[in-house]
Amino acid sequence: MENVLNEIVDKSFAELVKATQDIISIKSVLDDSTIQKGAPFGLGIAQVLDAMLIKAKDMGLTTKNLEGYAGYAQLGKEGEQVAILAHLDVVPAAGAWVVPPYSAQIVDGKLYGRGSVDDKGPAVACLYALKAIKESGLPISKRARLILGTDEESFSRGIEYYLKKEEAPACGFSPDAEFPIIHAEKGLIHFLYSLKMEKTEANIISLEGVTRINVVPDLTTAIVAEVTEEDVVAQIRSLGLGKHFKVETDLKGVKITSMGITGHASLPEKGWNAIQNMLQLLAALFSKANTPLSKFINYLAKHLKMETNGASLGIYCHDEISGGLTINTAMINVDANKATVKFDIRYPVACDGEEILEKLKALAEKLGADFELIQHKKPLYVERDCPFIKVLQETYKECTGQEPKLLAIGGGTYCRSVQNTVSFGPVFPGQQELAHQCNEYIALEDLRKITKIYAQAIYNLIR
Repeated sequence: MENVLNEIVDKSFAELVKATQDIISIKSVLDDSTIQKGAPFGLGIAQVLDAMLIKAKDMGLTTKNLEGYAGYAQLGKEGEQVAILAHLDVVPAAGAWVVPPYSAQIVDGKLYGRGSVDDKGPAVACLYALKAIKESGLPISKRARLILGTDEESFSRGIEYYLKKEEAPACGFSPDAEFPIIHAEKGLIHFLYSLKMEKTEANIISLEGVTRINVVPDLTTAIVAEVTEEDVVAQIRSLGLGKHFKVETDLKGVKITSMGITGHASLPEKGWNAIQNMLQLLAALFSKANTPLSKFINYLAKHLKMETNGASLGIYCHDEISGGLTINTAMINVDANKATVKFDIRYPVACDGEEILEKLKALAEKLGADFELIQHKKPLYVERDCPFIKVLQETYKECTGQEPKLLAIGGGTYCRSVQNTVSFGPVFPGQQELAHQCNEYIALEDLRKITKIYAQAIYNLIR
């Protein structure tokens, strides 16, 4: 272990915390309304990329902005390139936060804010890891490049653009998952079912639950007619779901609010899906209705239940490497002319994504709906005995004293897009996963700790 790197991280830690607060305070959510030249994903994302590159340039690192799609900060000028794959975009900050989600406040030793863990805090930690290596004067024989993506939470268009313009790295890691090392990531399928309607339904006037496709929805609202408020409350009690609903009279009928628990779509079992919750109630309320929309909702309710594994849909599969399939009912919208439901599936690395897609298309026919594939990313699997993985394992064990196990996850990172890369932190074993959740934070001591680990790891890869 190079103790000088730890000493430099400690010396600059107050500056590192302030830099992390600066980056978190920029609301960098995908914003189609402010897209322009140099800001392909909106002004907020463009602003945070510029801010990060300015900090890197002030450290004496080589920087480049690729038309707002991505950027990088590089240490070294010769030799193979080792990549650190981070992203600066974030998901929306829904829910009741203890502090405003972009205020980047420190409370009881915890730095709160959207992106503190996913992935702004780790990105800044890696930047300061490069700073520590540079200031140490330790000899290096390769280049370390911190690649800063801008659309990871949506369609990864930023990293795709980057890879078309720049050389692929020899190896690398992403600070966007968990420690010790993630060498396998499940495949990802985003898709939707849509139902066209010739006229407005008499009983379900509107239904809406919209956040992001990779987030477990925590709020869904419906306005229904041909039932009373008392009818709805009685059905909720019958289902045993009282704590998950609010019912009130509306000018158009009865307004129902379904309340869930948000979380990351890769771990839907840790949340409570407000859309599936609502579908169960609506199916029970209108079980005898014979309209296209009622049939659509009843079929979904019957085959989704409150499951998160797709068992009743007939798509569940499992392997020993990465576990079982998961499904998240992510978004729903029903208006006078159309019903649309979007889903997020994570399937095991040894399972066949094309086979799952065929089953989903067959289900569309039974629903009387149209199927549309939004995106399909195949699984990631990096062999255990790769030399760079051995370096990361040795570094992790030396820094933490813990066994450097290789893991598989349902979450997706840039490693799917960049060959010969794995995820490495920032969440430690046993810690709560706060990505995409309300009150996301990173403990200051964890921020210090991961910066030291990343400094040692990067140096060991480029020495």
